[in-house]
Amino acid sequence: MQRLPLEGTHVVEFGQIVAGPTAGLILGDMGADVIKVEPPDAGTPSRPGNLRTGSFFFFNRNKRSLVVDLAAPEGYQVALRLVRRADVLIENMAPGTMDRLGLGYSTMSRENPRLVYCSLKGYLTGPYQARPLMDEPAQMAAGLAYMTGPPGRPLRAGASVVDIGAATYAVIGVLAALLERQSTGEGQHVTGGLFETALFYMGQHMAHAQFSGEPPVSMATVQTGADRRRLAIYDLFTCKDERQVFIGIVSDSQWRRFCSVFGMEDLVDDPRLEHNIGRATEREWLLPRIAQAVAGWESREVVEILVRADVTVAPVHTPLTVLEDPHVLSERRTLPSQLGEATGRLPALPYESSAYDFSVRRHAPTEPGQHTKEVLLELGYSAQEAEALARAGVVRGPGLPVAPPGRASQSEPHRGTT
Repeated sequence: MQRLPLEGTHVVEFGQIVAGPTAGLILGDMGADVIKVEPPDAGTPSRPGNLRTGSFFFFNRNKRSLVVDLAAPEGYQVALRLVRRADVLIENMAPGTMDRLGLGYSTMSRENPRLVYCSLKGYLTGPYQARPLMDEPAQMAAGLAYMTGPPGRPLRAGASVVDIGAATYAVIGVLAALLERQSTGEGQHVTGGLFETALFYMGQHMAHAQFSGEPPVSMATVQTGADRRRLAIYDLFTCKDERQVFIGIVSDSQWRRFCSVFGMEDLVDDPRLEHNIGRATEREWLLPRIAQAVAGWESREVVEILVRADVTVAPVHTPLTVLEDPHVLSERRTLPSQLGEATGRLPALPYESSAYDFSVRRHAPTEPGQHTKEVLLELGYSAQEAEALARAGVVRGPGLPVAPPGRASQSEPHRGTT
């Protein structure tokens, strides 16, 4: 058995939707014992962040689910027991929510001075720090959507890149805090910001605009002729089977090899096309010539030919077709996953170690509170005490009595960061 780096680390996650659960996912995949705290009405339409949709099963593998009413005094005591033994607490509640619940950093650090408290918020310290924010408006506010969409039509990225990125950067801070705790014995508060994550992504474009004095031009802008910057041939092409491939010719030697394998030796000898700047100038007639050559081949053939020629190429996949890509099908690229009643494969963390491999030790909890009784017993509650909490509507889970109608209260709904 391989030992994962965070085995023996206890994590309490007050996370919903994407950002908080992503932080828990990363720590859980790295071996931590992650307890996901869910509200009494988890799984209902009023709690979309806790619904068992497809994405839930990705973001919540390697976790256990505990349902507890944090607004109830007895539920608060359950939370305190969790925090007192925890190494890390994760939360992505709306600003002020954790303080109102009595679970803010200042209170929890007194209960557990070694606690590393990880918050994910819309904005870090500054004039906007009390504002709620989510992934898509963060992309708008930082300039990411402007750089993605065509002029006048800002467009969000096709994945929750800000939520996932903010969680990933926050986890870097958590790991650094755990490392520092080894020498200081003290925890700390680490906060990840959605806006600041999107702003960090924009750093290269902010730098270019300030360095060059030129206004930013979106990545979707179609530039032709001499206005084409950087790479002349860096485009999508449609193949014989109506599927697309992306071809990026990033050097003069690649250009010569590309022309050779597609039988366009006349272009190799054309002095206008010897270097990138010339090819950029001649794009208006050059791209249709390349498109005509590519259109005579199946997409799979184009990829194989250009890979052999050492020319940058990639097929255009969907989230379903990529599952059949040979690289994705290879060992360790995906992990077997239970998706409700369905089975499937989902991505592993995107790094490798020579010391361990990733695995799904626990599939995402299919039912809110699936591990409530198990966790309560670990926290020192007797079976009778756990059952009494369930009858009072404070906790919920399999193997526990169901509270009479009207007994279960609901803690404050989640708002704000995703």
